[in-house]
Amino acid sequence: MNYTSHSHCHRAITSLVICLLASFFLAAQSANPVAKGAIIGKLLDEWQTEVMYASVALLQNDSLVVGSAISTPTGDFRIENVAAGSYRLRVDHLEYATYTTEPITVSGKEAITVPDIRLTKAIAELGEVVVTYRKPPVEIKADRLVFNVDSSPSASGTNGLDLLRKSPGVSVDMDNNISLLGKSGVRIYINDVPSRLSGDDLVTLLQSISSDNVQTIEIITNPSAKYEAEGNAGIINFVMKSNLALGYNGSLSSSFSQGRYFRNNNTTTLNYSGEKLRANLDVTQSSQTSFDTFLDTKEQNNTTLDLNSTEISKRRGWNVAAGLESQLGERHLLSLNARGLLNQNNDVLGSRTDIFNNGSNERSNVLLSQSLVEQPSQNYAADLHHQWQLNSTSSLNSALSLGAFSSDRHTAQPNTLLAADEVTVAGIDNAEFDAMTTIGLWSAKTDYEREWEHFTLSAGGKYSHISTQNNFVFYDADSEELVLDPTKSNDFQYTEDVAAAYAIVNAQLSPALTLNGGLRMERTNSRGQLISDLPLDNKDVPRTYTDFFPNVSLSFAGQKDHAWGLSLGRRITRPNYQDLNPFETPISQLTVWKGNPFLSPKYTMNYQLSYSYKQKLIVTNTYSVTRDFFASIFEITGTGSNQIIPRNMQRATDYGVSLSYPVEVTKNWTVNTFLEGSYATYNGNLEGTLIDLDNTNYNCRLQNSIKLPGNILLDLTYSVGSDWVWRGSVRVRGNQSVNFGLRKDFFDKQLQLRITGADIFRTTNDYFYRGDYGGIRIDGVRSFDTQRFGLGITWKFGNQQAKTRKNTNSALDEELNRINN
Repeated sequence: MNYTSHSHCHRAITSLVICLLASFFLAAQSANPVAKGAIIGKLLDEWQTEVMYASVALLQNDSLVVGSAISTPTGDFRIENVAAGSYRLRVDHLEYATYTTEPITVSGKEAITVPDIRLTKAIAELGEVVVTYRKPPVEIKADRLVFNVDSSPSASGTNGLDLLRKSPGVSVDMDNNISLLGKSGVRIYINDVPSRLSGDDLVTLLQSISSDNVQTIEIITNPSAKYEAEGNAGIINFVMKSNLALGYNGSLSSSFSQGRYFRNNNTTTLNYSGEKLRANLDVTQSSQTSFDTFLDTKEQNNTTLDLNSTEISKRRGWNVAAGLESQLGERHLLSLNARGLLNQNNDVLGSRTDIFNNGSNERSNVLLSQSLVEQPSQNYAADLHHQWQLNSTSSLNSALSLGAFSSDRHTAQPNTLLAADEVTVAGIDNAEFDAMTTIGLWSAKTDYEREWEHFTLSAGGKYSHISTQNNFVFYDADSEELVLDPTKSNDFQYTEDVAAAYAIVNAQLSPALTLNGGLRMERTNSRGQLISDLPLDNKDVPRTYTDFFPNVSLSFAGQKDHAWGLSLGRRITRPNYQDLNPFETPISQLTVWKGNPFLSPKYTMNYQLSYSYKQKLIVTNTYSVTRDFFASIFEITGTGSNQIIPRNMQRATDYGVSLSYPVEVTKNWTVNTFLEGSYATYNGNLEGTLIDLDNTNYNCRLQNSIKLPGNILLDLTYSVGSDWVWRGSVRVRGNQSVNFGLRKDFFDKQLQLRITGADIFRTTNDYFYRGDYGGIRIDGVRSFDTQRFGLGITWKFGNQQAKTRKNTNSALDEELNRINN
């Protein structure tokens, strides 16, 4: 961990002291809470035996889940904090038929005991017990879309980045940039904690996550003011698997896939869960090899460059995660979670560029170049969280997060320029360089929530600090010994401090109308400092700015089957620290990457209108306007050379429509349909480069979930997409793909086998693109290793029954919300 000064530690201690004082103050203020009602009951089966560990959901308007509980070993359940109104209870259990009660009226001032609920065994035609509920691959909830990875056999044996390519509404472009419903600027969270990484560092993190360790992916297009304002398009949260069974349990999992190259993941999971203590350990070893080819033609300054390159990338890594959770009495829950990722990346890029001058069809030169990269990296994170249930209507949550990331990238770039005969050497330019990156970060936050009879108040604050140190050392390698070139070497330091505060009011204006309004304030202080021998004007760029981010939503569910929602919110995306480094990093002898220290944050206003029918058909309309949109463009720097540089585009707009609907074709066959269409515009004068593009885009995803004879689950997915815009300036032709997965359980679900196939007809392997702007014409195709077939196996041991500890008002809220909602 690298902190730039003792003042950072002082600020951390000060923040924790403030959080502690706030805890005592708020506890005192909450001494006389407004009482709410409760519903108490007992679950029995046909033989008067108590039904334990069943999910009990509190339904409003027959479909909206507003509370939940899990029955105890004696069959009892209790749902607290129930406002006045009419409700139903829905009971779900693997061995019993789903049961829904008659309407129950709650006054809001007392606890109501309902008559004993009698459940009946779920019996098939042949009389055997069957499982009555399995989560669908995609669920639509009030504020998010949930991709249940564990319910999708085709998702096995991949990594986190591949999972995003399979997630509805999410797309990953050829540079591994992630967009949501057609919009860039997505923030990645892991177990509700922001990853903090960006660019290539974020890609490395996602590729280190095994899909077999992911429970769900939550897609939040319009986050409330409680979340950080970072991320124009919204938030994608990876929820890792956790086993709630009492006692000891674990699993061993292995998966591999074969395309042009071999990939594999091996995972060991150990869990212990007691009444007051819970611990877990996950260790994943992974390795993968992939390729990336370019066939590219550029025309500029009457010169034509024909590029043919192939990159082979190998990654070997370890992902270790551990957690410890302790129930400190009935009101306090303390948890500590830590994760470490260690990766070794090795890339070999070989390219040939045929050069044609003065519009001639005769070749003038041939450039043969290589880029040989070795890059070890380490990523560590730890989170300490304290949850305090002050009383039945208020709670206080505090968290301290620490993180460290480092990578040491060594690159060798031999370049040989040949004459037209491909024999005579016209020039040799060999170089090597080291790029070392160290990132240290910490954050402290406190969130307070209190409920009254008809509304809820949430408020909190957060302070975060990030510091990066980037060292770039360039060597001339033409001679036998490396010679340092100080004019091409530099140090770049970047620090960023963000102080934030928010307040949210959720008001139940009527039984059918709910208003949620919030305001978040963030003050940012950043500084980028370049140390270089070159006389540059932008070596020190400090910035200070304060922004306000409102978020308002209105939902109406006045009819039994219909619900509407309207929301708007403002968000920000700050530049990646790599993009702010003004120095040049060579990609080849003809192309360099150059950062832009004056790159401004981009701001987006999001507007969203949604409609749902029976919580199945979901139609969402979105409109967004982005100012200072990021665009990475090619700029001419010489007769045959160019640079790629990020610049701010004045304006980008996006109008989108999405539709989701599950169709039950037969009892054993369900089709989940997800349609997305958007119209986007990109306009700007980028230092003399004029961009004026518009694009109509659509994506369709049909996911078939089929139960075959022998209890074999088949997941068959078809995806098709239209043309889209890459880097804000280049059009890419759309493509389509078919993926499948087969899953079969043995020995009472202790052993699971999976067979997978991705892009089985090899229809999404190639991306054809074309561009014409700023005096550069581009025409090319980029190819990846997308056609793959795989096999996976998982063995579970120990107690795997879906049990939990005694129900409390705080410790299991998050887990309960994920059960049958």
